[in-house]
Amino acid sequence: MNTQAPHQRSVIVGIDGSREALCALHWAATEAERRRWPLRITYVTSADDREVAQKMVDAAVADVRETRSGVDVTGDCVSGDPAAVLARTATERDILAVGSRGHGRIASVLVGSVSSAVAQHAICPVVVVRAPLPGHPDGTGGVVLGVDGSEASMAATGFAFEAASVRGLPLTVVHAVWDPYTESQAVVAVLSDSRRVVVDDSELLDVAETIAGWREQFPDVEVVTRYENGRPDRVLADASSRADLLVVGARGRGPAATLSLGSVSRQVLKRAHCPVAVVRSRPRARSH
Repeated sequence: MNTQAPHQRSVIVGIDGSREALCALHWAATEAERRRWPLRITYVTSADDREVAQKMVDAAVADVRETRSGVDVTGDCVSGDPAAVLARTATERDILAVGSRGHGRIASVLVGSVSSAVAQHAICPVVVVRAPLPGHPDGTGGVVLGVDGSEASMAATGFAFEAASVRGLPLTVVHAVWDPYTESQAVVAVLSDSRRVVVDDSELLDVAETIAGWREQFPDVEVVTRYENGRPDRVLADASSRADLLVVGARGRGPAATLSLGSVSRQVLKRAHCPVAVVRSRPRARSH
């Protein structure tokens, strides 16, 4: 009989000294405090920079201990490829946070190659954090969840409900209907008016089934369901403008569903105004 204790859930954050990484560190420390989970700070570096990297890790650990005394925090320097190391560091029970950009040539790209690769390959939820945009309001609008009835969006739903619950914030569930001949206007009730979004019964059922069980598990979470006409990535990016967190599945329906990170998720990472959690469904056990 296997008596090994289950892995303790942790918040893991990758840092590299960039502004975005510092924002990711702040987000991760706050999340660890909310959930009462340990925080693990990781700097992936080459052997030549190890001394400098260790000083940054030590400073980050000291800062968290000083500002958030209730958080159990540790730090480590690891040699290797940043995306690969971070992706394999976490188990599916953890949360992994990274900055949207880092140092080097990728720093000029809105979503860096490391954060994109981590979101694509990690088996746990990955939260990509960017520095606040000028004039961006505080995230008081709660948690936003994008759903489409796919297996990936179902996995994302559980994470979104839990995130809303630990924050004490409402959850807005958004389903985008892409119809270029219909005026783009958000509605809570589904109407037949041609100027409004028309959603067929199967889409209504998909959304209802996706959130039904989680509503029972998290009765404290206030839930609003919205149907919008528009490209999903743009609809979700707009919805993120006042959100504390945007949650999407790693894959969705359509041709992009064959990829580890779907086209909608990729575009949302580029367009969103707030931290984005990318959640993938757990692999199904093989039948023998």
